[in-house]
Amino acid sequence: MEARISKQRVAANFSRAASTYDSAAVLQNRVAARAMMGLSTDSCPDYVLDLGSGTGSQTSLLSSHFPESYVTGLDLAMGMLKFARSQCDSAAWCSGDIEALPFKSNSFDLVFSSLAIQWCSFETVLEEIYRVLQPGGVFVFSSLTSGTMAELGEAWQQVDSNVHINGFDSFEKQKQWILDSSFKQQSFKQQTETLYYSDLFQLLRELKALGVNTVHSRQPGLMTRGRLARLQEAYESFRVDAGLPLSYQVLYGILRKPDHA
Repeated sequence: MEARISKQRVAANFSRAASTYDSAAVLQNRVAARAMMGLSTDSCPDYVLDLGSGTGSQTSLLSSHFPESYVTGLDLAMGMLKFARSQCDSAAWCSGDIEALPFKSNSFDLVFSSLAIQWCSFETVLEEIYRVLQPGGVFVFSSLTSGTMAELGEAWQQVDSNVHINGFDSFEKQKQWILDSSFKQQSFKQQTETLYYSDLFQLLRELKALGVNTVHSRQPGLMTRGRLARLQEAYESFRVDAGLPLSYQVLYGILRKPDHA
C-alpha cells in the first residue's frame, strides 16, 4: 500500500463515528446495495458472515434477505458493535480482526463484506475467508483500489509534502492475488463512484462523520487556518457544475470456494 495503515486507528476512528456514520454513509450505502446484487436468490445459506459490519445496517439487510439463515456481524471497532447491537437483534455480533477470524474452518456458506477489507492485507483476507468458507461457499464483496480520493490527494500536494489520504493496492495487484488464490473467480470489476459537495468544509465534515479521515500511521501537521485556506483554494480547481467531486475506485467481486476444496 502507498501508506502503512494502522488498524488500531481504523477501529478507534470508526468507534467514534458510530453515532454519525449512517447519516453520512451515502457512498457506503450505494456501494453495499450494488455489492448485494451479487447475492444468490436461488438458495438460502445456513450460515452467513458480514465482515466489517459497522453499524449493522447491511447485516440487518442480510438477515432480511436470508430470513432462515444464522447471520453473524463481525467488526474490530467496539463502538460500532455496541451501536449495531442496539439497532439490530436479528443477528449475532462478534468482535474480531478480519485478518485472523475467530471462527473454525468451514463455518460459513456465505461471507459478505462491503468497504471493509481495504484496511487489511487482501492476500491474508483471501486466505482467511477461504479457510472459514465451506466447500462451495461464496465470498461477495466490495473494496477500494488505488486512485481513491485522488482529488483530495492532489489538492493536499499543493499545500505540503505530507501524506494525507489512505493508499490502497492497485486493481491489477488485487486481481493477481485472486488468481494466485484457490478461489474460483465469478466476477471481479472496478467502477468509479463519485460524490459531489458544495464546499470543502462539507466534504471534510462528512469524512469525519464516517470515521474515514486519515488513518495511516504517518502524522501530518496541524490543520491551521492558513493551511485550510490553501487546501480550499487548491480543491476549487476541481469544481464542476455538480460541485466539488470526490471519487472512489471501487472493486466489486464474487468468488467461490471449489466444491471439493
